[in-house]
Amino acid sequence: MPRIAAGSCDSYDIGFLKEFFSRAFKEIGFAAHQSTVLLKPNLLAGRSPRKAVNTHPHIVRSLAEMLLDEGCTLLVGDSPGYESTERALKGSGIGEVVKALGLQVARFNKKVIKRSRGVSPYREFLLGEDPEGFDLIINLPKFKTHAMMGLTLGVKNTFGFVPRFEKAKWHLKAGRDALLFAAILLDIYTIVKPSLTILDGIVAMEGDGPSGGRPRHAGLLAVSDDALALDLFVEKILALPDMLPVSRVARDKGLTRDAEIVDLGLPAIRDFLMPATMDTGFNLPGAVRNALKNVISKRPKCDQSLCKQCGVCAEVCPAGALTMDEEYPAFDYKQCIRCYCCQEMCPSSAILLR
Repeated sequence: MPRIAAGSCDSYDIGFLKEFFSRAFKEIGFAAHQSTVLLKPNLLAGRSPRKAVNTHPHIVRSLAEMLLDEGCTLLVGDSPGYESTERALKGSGIGEVVKALGLQVARFNKKVIKRSRGVSPYREFLLGEDPEGFDLIINLPKFKTHAMMGLTLGVKNTFGFVPRFEKAKWHLKAGRDALLFAAILLDIYTIVKPSLTILDGIVAMEGDGPSGGRPRHAGLLAVSDDALALDLFVEKILALPDMLPVSRVARDKGLTRDAEIVDLGLPAIRDFLMPATMDTGFNLPGAVRNALKNVISKRPKCDQSLCKQCGVCAEVCPAGALTMDEEYPAFDYKQCIRCYCCQEMCPSSAILLR
């Protein structure tokens, strides 16, 4: 049975974090001694910790110091959306932790093909690192909203194993079908098989995440040996009216299991603002769902007062629905698949959803 140890935390004080993790590890039954460990944070882009875009560097530091005391060899890394891993590490503040503690960097720039007969129609997945190259993988997601999937938590964070521009190919294959994309995420999660998932929800992001939303103090820390169970646990805490796509597909495919919850003083999270794009259309039959999405789905638009004309949005668009032929981004909504990668990756939060 999966185990989840979760409680409240008011700040990123390293001493408190270590105490919390030590207690949670005992409750979960997790131990690491002289292991080669990959710490896989959410490292979307090189944004300041105050923006709540990435896993907070103090989460990484406190955990790394504990594992170094156990004689572990540590690597830290992720595959950001458009920057290099090194640049994203530096901008996020995690790079300072890597330098101070002498940690190794996992760049996620390899080409490792993994085969799986999972819940999606696809059987081959190209990853930037081989999960089997580590004794332990510790998954460190940020508690954030996500324009397409509702929330990006433990399962979604393993999508970072896919190299930068390979991510766009999966978005293009899934198109506007959130359930298909959820199935792809579940297959990648099953391949990666993180040993432990630690959710950074002290300062979360609500609204139109995962990069342009609003930081919000949620005060939640959660540790689990099952990221899928942890994701569903968070949905229940928020009292969402419907299961989100990942949990819905997992339930329908028989992947979910009841979890044992160790309550370490859970915070009350009320009136959490979900993305403007979130709907319950994925609960409808396929043909009806697609027809409705064509009519009522939110469109990305550019706020010219914020736009820096960097062209990142056009670079990351998997459908080729964006061009920089004009002074500002131009959208072809007939080609747009509503994956919202442009909004997710915009460095200046100039892409709005309307």
